[in-house]
Amino acid sequence: MNPEAPSLIFNIMRFATHDGPGIRTTIFFKGCPLACTWCHNPESQSFRPDILYFPDRCRHCGDCVAACPEHAIEERGGVLYTAGTCRRCGHCLDFCMAEARQMAGRPYTAAELLREVERDLIFFEESGGGVTLSGGEPLSRPRFVSALLLGCRERGIATAIETCGFAHPDVFLQVAPLAGLVLFDLKLMDPVKHQRHTGVANHTILRNLKALAGLRHPIKVRIPVVPGVNDSARDVDEFAAFLAPLGAPVELLPYHAIGAEKYRRLHRIYELKDTPEPSAADLAQFRGRLAHAGVNVTLRGST
Repeated sequence: MNPEAPSLIFNIMRFATHDGPGIRTTIFFKGCPLACTWCHNPESQSFRPDILYFPDRCRHCGDCVAACPEHAIEERGGVLYTAGTCRRCGHCLDFCMAEARQMAGRPYTAAELLREVERDLIFFEESGGGVTLSGGEPLSRPRFVSALLLGCRERGIATAIETCGFAHPDVFLQVAPLAGLVLFDLKLMDPVKHQRHTGVANHTILRNLKALAGLRHPIKVRIPVVPGVNDSARDVDEFAAFLAPLGAPVELLPYHAIGAEKYRRLHRIYELKDTPEPSAADLAQFRGRLAHAGVNVTLRGST
C-alpha cells in the first residue's frame, strides 16, 4: 500500500483519557479482521464506509429515497433500509436535512492526520499525553500507520497503538514497536471460543504478543471481561498461565452494551443483547485470580 494513499478513518476523538497516559487524541481506523460479538464500534469492522440510519430522527420525507442514484433505499414498516447495491457515495446524506443518515468512514492522508493532531500539542505537553491509533485495526494499514507514527515522532508527539494483534508476525514486529506504547487487546485463550466470538483463530495473536513481550517493549494487555464468553474459572486460569511469564501489566475492561444501538443503525443483530454487565464481585474474583497467579492487573474505573 502506498503510504501517501488515504486511509479510512471513522472518528477522531479528542480529550480521550482511557487510551494511554495523559490527554490523548485517538484516531479510529476503519476496518478490522475480527468481528467480536461484543464489539461496541460495529461501524469499525468493514473496510468500506458504512451508512448509519437514525430512525428517531427520520422525518420519512422520502428525499433520500428519490436522491439515491442506485435506488438502494426503500422504506419497510416505517424504517428505511439500504440495499447491498449501495455504493456508499453519500449522495443521500446531502438530502437528509434531519441528519438521520450519516457516513462512518472518510479518507485521510497521513499528512492530514498529522495536521489534525498538531492542533492538540498544548494538551499533550501539559498532560503527558499524545496520539493513540485505534480502530478497527490500525495494523491492517501497516505502511500508512508506520508513516503516521514516524511523523508523530518527528514532531515530538508520544504515541500508542491499540491492536488485536492479528497481523503477519513480520508486519507486527516491524510496525507495532514504532509506537511508544502498545495497548494489546487480548480476547480469549481458548482457540475454539476465540474463533466463535471473533471470527478468527488466535495462534498468530498469541505468537505476536509473546514476541513483543520478548523485546521488552512497553505493553499494556487489555482484556474485555464479557460474562458468559471469557469469564469462567477456566478462562481466567488460561489467561493467567499465558500472561504471568510475560510480565506485562494487564487492565480489565468490564463489558458494557453501550454500542448495542449502533447495530440497529446498521440494520445488524446484536448477538449479546441479553448479556449483563459483570458484577463488582465477579470482576473482583477475575482480578484476584489473575493477581494470585502473579499477574500485575488493574481494573478500569477502580482506585
